[in-house]
Amino acid sequence: MRAKLLAVTLFAAGLFGYLRTNLADAAVPTNDSNPSTAQAAEDPLPEDEIKPLFFEPQPADDGRPAFLPRTEELACNACHAEIVTEWASTMHAMAWVDERYQKAIARKSKPESCQGCHIPEPLFSGDFERKPAPRADITTPRPDEGDAALTWDPRHMGISCVSCHLAPDNAMLGPYESSPENEISGAHASRQDAAFVLKSEQQDALCISCHRTNVGPVIGVAKDYQVTDQASKGLSCVGCHFAPVKRAHAKGTDAEGQPWTAPIREGRSHALQTPRDPYYLALAFGLTAQRTDRGAELVIQNQAAHRVPGLRNRSMTFRVTARDAEGQAIGQTEHMIASDNYLPVDEAHTVMVRFEGPATSLSIYATHEWEGIDEPVVFIDQALEL
Repeated sequence: MRAKLLAVTLFAAGLFGYLRTNLADAAVPTNDSNPSTAQAAEDPLPEDEIKPLFFEPQPADDGRPAFLPRTEELACNACHAEIVTEWASTMHAMAWVDERYQKAIARKSKPESCQGCHIPEPLFSGDFERKPAPRADITTPRPDEGDAALTWDPRHMGISCVSCHLAPDNAMLGPYESSPENEISGAHASRQDAAFVLKSEQQDALCISCHRTNVGPVIGVAKDYQVTDQASKGLSCVGCHFAPVKRAHAKGTDAEGQPWTAPIREGRSHALQTPRDPYYLALAFGLTAQRTDRGAELVIQNQAAHRVPGLRNRSMTFRVTARDAEGQAIGQTEHMIASDNYLPVDEAHTVMVRFEGPATSLSIYATHEWEGIDEPVVFIDQALEL
């Protein structure tokens, strides 16, 4: 795969600052909002507003498939096709079928220790304070094949819709209170749960139940988030990793064959924002440059709500070059951020650059490496004045 060169300027740091202060608690109900004010479908928003308020994920190619196959067979797809398509592009969907995961657990003496987070039972059936239990390791007939010889492996869908949304009484849980507007199809009962409401005590419970676990190459970054109380700063897992959207959350056909559309309202895209996307990764770092008595320094500030990186096989290399007024390089150094030299939450790394002559700027060229890519992926290429 060719290196992906991106001109990511100071706009990135400013945009992430906006994300932290505005989008972190936007586009889903909060404890002080009134979800009953959802706009009716017959009074739609302008077309240019029915889209993510952030950018669509563009993950670099690391050999994984772009989408999980056979998601059209999910019952949820009948009414929530757009959301299912978003989810199908994520590692949540591919948590079980991912070849790297399969190779890793094949080497483990107790693979079941990993399966609770890769093929979990509905999280609401257990205790959020404990790692989820795995779904049963069985194959069952696919619903559309009856007694046919082909079978459907319930593990295929990884972290599925029901993993996060199914209540013990079979209602579907989400950010909005149940109302006639939300019960258009009658396909299932729906109700609000605090786990989907920002500013509630349970706002991050679903994510934390798995992402606080240290296992194999995975670092439990949710522990950082908890210990440093990022929620008190208005941040949340969903607020940073799920872009806000305005749309009809469901569309379908009623018993008489008539199409129906749910109200257009604010919610979240299910297409995860992750560091595989170089645009998104750039937002994790705030960069400032300043002169010193011995040259100059670049300060790399962690703007994420947890340490960076979150995988042991992930690293970011910053090449910092001092340049004179003509753009000539007069000094250079490199700095790597990796699991053994990670960037702690709310902290910074300072990179010293020594040079001879009058430097006027620092050029920063940062690349990201992880398992599966052919060559490092560029996520920052910018210059800062001194």
